[in-house]
Amino acid sequence: MASRFDVVIIGAGPAGIACAGVLAGSSLSVLLVEKNTVIGPKICAGGLTRVAVDFGIPEEQARTFPSQTVHLDEQPPLKIVLNHPLKTVSRTALARHHLQEIEKAANVEVATGTKVAGLTENSIATDRGDFSFRVLVAADGSQSVVRRHVGLPSKFGIGLYYEAPQSSDEVLFQFRPGIIRSGYLWVFPHRDCTNVGIGFNPDTLTAGLAKVILQQYMKEKGFATNGARLKGGTISHLYRGHRFGNIFLAGDAAGLASKASGEGIPFALVSGREIGRLILDPAYPMPEFRRMLVLKRRQEGYWRFFESMPRLQKVLLTSYFTLMKRPWMQAYMGY
Repeated sequence: MASRFDVVIIGAGPAGIACAGVLAGSSLSVLLVEKNTVIGPKICAGGLTRVAVDFGIPEEQARTFPSQTVHLDEQPPLKIVLNHPLKTVSRTALARHHLQEIEKAANVEVATGTKVAGLTENSIATDRGDFSFRVLVAADGSQSVVRRHVGLPSKFGIGLYYEAPQSSDEVLFQFRPGIIRSGYLWVFPHRDCTNVGIGFNPDTLTAGLAKVILQQYMKEKGFATNGARLKGGTISHLYRGHRFGNIFLAGDAAGLASKASGEGIPFALVSGREIGRLILDPAYPMPEFRRMLVLKRRQEGYWRFFESMPRLQKVLLTSYFTLMKRPWMQAYMGY
């Protein structure tokens, strides 16, 4: 393997692969570094909303849902017909699909099982040696080594879920503001399992209590936890910029997940692709990236207002999801 590259990308998740896919076939030499030996598997609920519509996820690798049902405490459920159907896909299937774009590219090398130990202005140190770069793209997730290197603070949400072996055919969201505050429970049916989980703000709910609430919810919905392993991860949502000299941050490394919904995949795909285009053309205006930031800030602005009004949360949620039944509101909020 060469030791000098025009572009080094750390992390072969959605953002890193999307960036490499844009650069594939160009005149630039690219190294995609992944710490795991297998690309794809990762703790993730696997939901894709409108932001990812044009990423062409094959139907045979995903499940598509034209509506979702929202439960708020004991109130009658609200069924929301979606402008753009929600998709669920495993991270492994998503990675395999997008890797097809770069596997045959002569200018892209992929180094799996390679851990980054440190970096300087123009090189990274790994357990397989040092690699120099002109441009570095950090797509190394919520615990990004590169984000820490550039001195950015981080804020996290937390997601816990079980992969229940039972089949399910309806996307569900359950809100209990008196207990979970701004968090929510979810049911995401996949092709071979159903992900049942809880997303929450660790400043207002402990992980131990969240686990108990999740297990009780699974019993209520008839999902067994026998043999299922609890999975969990952090969601990095504090965005403080994506470019720092010759270093770019993408996806969770940039804090581009939505604090409001916990979504990360759509934002990672958009940011990785847009950064790749900017590397190829320094004058590229990044319109998709800018639109994504507008949606993220809009969603999180609503959520900050919601979190600031604990006594009115049930009323605010009812009003919000009643409006979300309207196509114009879905479009405004990015769904």
